[in-house]
Amino acid sequence: MRYIVVTDLDGTLLDHQTYKYTPALDAIAQLRKQDIPIILNSSKTQAEILEIRRELNNQEPFVCENGGVLCSVSLQPNIAQASQELNKTHLGRPRERFLDDLRLIKEKLQLRYEGFADASVDNVVEWTGLSILDAQKAMQREATEPLLWQDTEPALNNFRQELKKLELQCVKGGRFHHVMGLFNKASCFPKLKEYYSQRWQEEVGVIALGDSPNDLPMLEQANHAVVVPSTKGSNLQLNHSSVFFATQPGPYGWQEGIEFLLKSIY
Repeated sequence: MRYIVVTDLDGTLLDHQTYKYTPALDAIAQLRKQDIPIILNSSKTQAEILEIRRELNNQEPFVCENGGVLCSVSLQPNIAQASQELNKTHLGRPRERFLDDLRLIKEKLQLRYEGFADASVDNVVEWTGLSILDAQKAMQREATEPLLWQDTEPALNNFRQELKKLELQCVKGGRFHHVMGLFNKASCFPKLKEYYSQRWQEEVGVIALGDSPNDLPMLEQANHAVVVPSTKGSNLQLNHSSVFFATQPGPYGWQEGIEFLLKSIY
């Protein structure tokens, strides 16, 4: 069996505050040396991930917006720098088809939250600490709508019940709650396994790394999981036969988890 690494970004490979991945460079180099692909799987948008992918010199498929869009999977992948040339597969209902429903629910339930669709670039900069250019990229969304939740837990439960009627869900990420279709970060696994098994003519296993509740599906369905501790102190609980709980947050924990698994598996 050959493995692929499927990883979350914010709070996992990337530091939650600085968005840097420098402390994980040794582990990234080890994976490259052993020809183990790294697939970025994030709530970030295509535009954001393309930039990070270029920095990492990563030529593998990647997954945007909590599993909503799978990019560049084909038997002969043409991983173009230009986003318009990417081969994209939508795994759920496009965002533009539920934004009006979302506004109606907000008004009906008198909810207190702020969403990207009605936000300015300055708002997103304030919420995330991103630069103006990066905030603009974060707003180019196709499958999910991030919300800065400002209401109560009971209100959130009522909101989720209304979304359920429309075959939508609200998933908690590191900073935001994400409204999206009925997909998750593991929805890409069948296509990724098919892609790499045909490329290698071998069975494919998955090593997954994450830190937030929206990472749970991919961590649970992976062959091996690494739980990176959250900087907010609420670490994920995972019932898995092969799970490593890193002791440090962000890229330090990523480095720790990859080093442990490479020694364990190989």
